[in-house]
Amino acid sequence: MIMLRIAPALLACLWAAPASAQTDLGGGFTITGAAMLTSDYRFRGISQTNGDPAAQGEIIIDHDSGFYAGVFGSTLSDDIRPGEIELDAYVGYTREIASGTDIDVGLQFYGFPNNGSLTDASYFEPYASVRHTLGPVTAELGAAYVPEQEAMAANDSLHVFTDLTAGIPFTPVTIVGRVGYTSGPARFTGFSDYLDWRLGVQYVWGPARIGLDYIDTDLASGPDADSAVVASVRFGF
Repeated sequence: MIMLRIAPALLACLWAAPASAQTDLGGGFTITGAAMLTSDYRFRGISQTNGDPAAQGEIIIDHDSGFYAGVFGSTLSDDIRPGEIELDAYVGYTREIASGTDIDVGLQFYGFPNNGSLTDASYFEPYASVRHTLGPVTAELGAAYVPEQEAMAANDSLHVFTDLTAGIPFTPVTIVGRVGYTSGPARFTGFSDYLDWRLGVQYVWGPARIGLDYIDTDLASGPDADSAVVASVRFGF
């Protein structure tokens, strides 16, 4: 139901979004934002919406020094998860360490404001990655670690991943791929120690980025971890 309430307003914002996705705030600060619709919100291969659509949004403030901060929100619709809304906040730092090579380190807070017991569900996760760009191809290797916290049933969890994006020259098409491994429990599920992967294509059309992905895991059971084809549209503003 919350998806039905949010989606019309979000769609209005999408179609009003200008082509430019970055605004200069002065003092070295810029702000970017996006509104998204996805046919299934998948977090590290596992559906967070029981296979239903989700409305999402994100705002990021960057500084010339390399520091950045942002917020991300998404609707949720699976009753076994904590509430109908996810609202995350993160801060980080990125810089170039060699020609074409960047590092990125930060801390993310995952929040569930209408859970009724916010501290029981919310948790922190530090992350780090290194990425290298050569022409139209970018490769990234990273990790995110969740220390023992109440939301993870007093367990810790490590997620390692590699991403690869390759733009097709002279076209608005990009091929994307991802492989990740979670050691320890996945959030709010009985799943643990599993592999997930993604292969997809993105098409840029004006201010819109349209995506189509095949997502799967090596988990043997559970409908939220089954393979799926996920469609999405993202508008920058």
